Formats: sequence, structure tokens, C-alpha cells
Amino acid sequence: MVELLSFVMMIGAASAAEPLARRGGRPTEQVAGLDIRYGEAMTARGYRVRTYTSRPHGATGRLPLVVFIPWLSCDAAESPGRIDNDGWARMLRIVMLESGAQVVRIEKPGVGDSEGPGCSQTDLEDDLAAMRAGIHAALADPGVDPQRLVLFGGSIGASLAPILAREAKPRAIVATGGFARTWLEHMLDIERRRLTLSGKSAAEVGAAMRMFAPFYAEVLEAGRTPAQAIAAHPEWKPFWYDAPEHQYGRRIRYYQQVQRLDVEAAWAEVTVPTLLLWGEHDWIMGREEPERAAAILRARDPSLVTYELRRGMNHHFFVYPDARAAFAEKGGVFDDGAARLIAAWIKART
Repeated sequence: MVELLSFVMMIGAASAAEPLARRGGRPTEQVAGLDIRYGEAMTARGYRVRTYTSRPHGATGRLPLVVFIPWLSCDAAESPGRIDNDGWARMLRIVMLESGAQVVRIEKPGVGDSEGPGCSQTDLEDDLAAMRAGIHAALADPGVDPQRLVLFGGSIGASLAPILAREAKPRAIVATGGFARTWLEHMLDIERRRLTLSGKSAAEVGAAMRMFAPFYAEVLEAGRTPAQAIAAHPEWKPFWYDAPEHQYGRRIRYYQQVQRLDVEAAWAEVTVPTLLLWGEHDWIMGREEPERAAAILRARDPSLVTYELRRGMNHHFFVYPDARAAFAEKGGVFDDGAARLIAAWIKART
């Protein structure tokens, strides 16, 4: 009750303040067939994050609600410019147009118009606070039926969806490109795939993996930064390819928090229909991840899970002839069938 009162007070304070400013002179999204509204939500950490709400043009009454939980990177969830080479944006646009739902995207703190520290300095708890605030605000919108909520997670958001489902109580979940085991296991798998697909010899792959196993244990479990781990083990320095205190643009604390997530336990609690979608050439999130989530759901009730494997598709919804081409991301063709499958699945269940 105290947390709910605090949230209500923050929402009231936000409504009394000046609207969240549009930064950088960027245009807003304009999509034929959609009405898109820019909003905001106040997080429990005291700053506002941008939300984007779309409805099919001319739709009336209360619609089903889809809340999209975004990826790890600091890339924005909005796409006001050309999206030809952005598979995620193209997929989301099809879902917004064809699912028959009101779709809400939540921007992370420090990204786009959102307040808060720069995204490279925030951590997982900052992101989760933003997602929770965005979900609360979306459910309070008079244009939606809160009993028809779908949580839709993309990339790492697919792993956060079952965790957020504990509080949000959705009618269904969509998860594409997420992990289901521990982050340490995922990182060892991705390093092996990265090395192999980049053309390293068997000996080079083996040597690097003998370093990465203890390195990630030091960083993810013992709480060291890459720089601290390498200072203690100088022989590891030739193998590290990222920043002293960051990886993939996020601070290491973010990944240490991700390592502490129990995604498997969260999937074991899911009791609603779930669509798991994975691309055959997704080298970022390997096949072991969606299959682990599917196995957990099937153990509870086989009817809960729809598992779709998209032939040739990579992490970003583009199709390639083979794994090396997908790794290089050259010459791919957008998989609009995957996007339409998601939209149709959502529509059938809401």
C-alpha cells in the first residue's frame, strides 16, 4: 500500500510539472494508419521516462494493450526516421498496425527524451523501474482494457517479461531473442559463437575460451570490473575487446545485476499463453535459450507455449543464407512473416 501511494503521488507530481521536453529537435513518429501519442511516466527513482502509445487510426473503445519491453542497448525505442535497415522498428510497426491493440513502447532512462543519468551509466534497476512505471501508466489509460494486457519482450526484454509478469499479471506474453539461463552461461556461448563466426582457428577459440570462463566468473560473480580482473590476471588482457568498466555500452554493474536474475524461476511461474520466437541464425542469443524457456513452460502445461523457429532469421529480423552471412549482416532480407506471425498471435489471444 505504501508503494502504491508513493507511485500515485509521483504521478500527480508529474502531471503538475511541465510536460517532458522534446530533445534535440528530432521529428516525432508519423505512421500512416496509426495515431501515435507521446507521453511520460515517473519512475520510482524520481525521473520521468518517455512513452509512445499507438492506436490503429480511427479505433474506438477500449483496445487490448501490448507493452513492449526493449533491448539491452542504448538505442531508442522510437523510430521517427527511415527504418529500412532497422528490423526491430519494422517488426514493431507491423505489430502496431496489425495486432488490433494499443501498443506502448517505454524508453529507458537517459535515452531520447527520458530523464535520468546517461544510459551508459544506468543499471538494470534503473531500467526495471522505468518498465514498471510505463506498465502502470499504460494500464491506467482509458483507451485500453487492462484485462487484455500482453507483455512483449525483445532481446533482453524477452527475459525481463516473465519477471515483470509477476506484478503485471498479463493475459499473454511474447518473447523474442531473449535468454533463459544465467547471463554467465549466455556470455560463454556468445563468445564462442563470436570467435568461431569471425574466422578464428580452433586453437584460437580454445585459448580465448579458457580465458573467458574465469574472466566472466570474476566479473559477473565476484563483482570486479574488466579492468580490475585484468589487473589481477595480466595474461587475460589480449583477449578483452571492450571497455575497462563497460560492455556493449552499458556499465558492468548492469550485467552483474542481470546475472543475479533467476529467469528460469520466473518462467516456471508463468501460467498464461506464451509465444517464443527465435531466429535460426541468431548468434547473439543461441537456440539453448528459447528451448530452455519452452521446456519449462511445457513442464507446467504444454498448451501454454507456442515455439516458432524462423529459418534463416537473425537477432534483428533479417533472413540470411547462412550463419556467417548473418554474423556479417550483409545482404539480409527483412522477415515480415515473423512480424505478422507475432501480430496475428497477439490478435488471436486478445
